[in-house]
Amino acid sequence: MTFEQMKIFLEAAHYGSFTHAAEKLGLTQSAVSISIKKLEEKHGVMLFDRSGRRLVLTEAGQVLLSEAERILRDVELTIRRVESRRSPADRYPIVACTQNAYDQWIPELIARIGGESAMPKVDLLRGSADEVSAWVMRGTADVGVTETMPSHPQFRHLGVFADRIILCAAPERASGISSALSWGDLAEHGPLLWEQSDLTPVILAALASHRVSLRGIAHPRLRLTSTMAVLTALRSGRFIGLVPERAAATALASATLSRVGRLEVPLRYWMFALREREIEPFASLVARAAGEATRAAAGVGAD
Repeated sequence: MTFEQMKIFLEAAHYGSFTHAAEKLGLTQSAVSISIKKLEEKHGVMLFDRSGRRLVLTEAGQVLLSEAERILRDVELTIRRVESRRSPADRYPIVACTQNAYDQWIPELIARIGGESAMPKVDLLRGSADEVSAWVMRGTADVGVTETMPSHPQFRHLGVFADRIILCAAPERASGISSALSWGDLAEHGPLLWEQSDLTPVILAALASHRVSLRGIAHPRLRLTSTMAVLTALRSGRFIGLVPERAAATALASATLSRVGRLEVPLRYWMFALREREIEPFASLVARAAGEATRAAAGVGAD
């Protein structure tokens, strides 16, 4: 399977149409159709169900979609890595972040320290905690930032900034819950929503430390993989949820959401790299910028 075939397959899968995929790629519809047909014949599987008006991925197609996306993304990251090493004078670090670190923290922190002479150009990547660790381990990224402390002995790590996970709900939902809510009371107000991704280990550890059973706590059907999706669902007024305070700040300030009780879970972010890399100067700049950002946010909240 060539990269060109993978790209054609991905576009067809994303658009659900050979015609639209062809338009996107600048090919003819027959060229796209023939490319997919050759893949199916070579591997003896059907990648698409063509019986309806739209192309629908088969089980084999779903497997290929997941792997093809990963492979092409790795190729793209490798190219970015190579380009970041054009010459010693032009060299810049690649920083890989988890979703919340990328969405809520790192761009602002880079902007705050971007004017300092010690701060080089930075290329930011976003991925899951596992992807971030893998990129740093392989050298695709120089530095990683995640919510969980890296445990691999090849990594050196430093805590750089902190947030906290709090309970939130729409005002009408929050008003019916006591401000003295305890961990043991959570089951009475479940199911709860939270980001079923990088925050899950942190939240599950907190629930376990307070001896809270997941039965009746986790939503049995609604699994959301981003904090933004959780915040959107909370606005329906049906649920309460655990979200990072920084992510919820705008909704809390506008009274779109309200905090529920005073329960909270510490959320620390860690910067790490391979042991041979020196990250202390960069980590210090990021930690200082995070302190400035936190103080600025507190000042706005006080107003």
